[in-house]
Amino acid sequence: MTKLKLPLLAAIICLSTLHLYASAFDKPVNHTKTVAGDDQSSSLCPEELLSFAQTLLGTHYHFASSNPLYGFDCSGFVSYVFKNFNIPVPRSSCEFISYGEKILLQDAKPGDVILFTGTSKRSRKIGHIGIIVSNQNNETTFIHSTSGKEHAVTITAMDKKYRRRFVQIIRLLKQNDAA
Repeated sequence: MTKLKLPLLAAIICLSTLHLYASAFDKPVNHTKTVAGDDQSSSLCPEELLSFAQTLLGTHYHFASSNPLYGFDCSGFVSYVFKNFNIPVPRSSCEFISYGEKILLQDAKPGDVILFTGTSKRSRKIGHIGIIVSNQNNETTFIHSTSGKEHAVTITAMDKKYRRRFVQIIRLLKQNDAA
């Protein structure tokens, strides 16, 4: 019995250390200067948020990851960007529907979050998320991490495919209310 306890204890210690080490990578690295305060959604300008997000263009897609060293899934990318500025957001795309302020698509501004269904035509469940880059003259572009052909963080125009999947715009940045 003693022979069994020692390897089991060593395995538990090893796995705990590995978990602590890996979870350290899930925390956003602050690549930019931030303003003091816990929630900066009222003072952060959308241009600063998008400037940081665009430094991540080309980062590979990786399912269930919010770590730029490994890659991002869509919600991992969005949460990493907002958390870099100390703005608390959900980690899962489907949780955003009950978060922030709901905005009409025509009123979307850079820095707002855009929600889509997943790729299944049978389900209207939230399954994809991005951040609005531009919304002018009925042309909307957004930055997101896609598992599609780009398989990376990219900026995409909202085409017919995305219009069919569109669900909601969520406003997190208070400055967009005044603009």
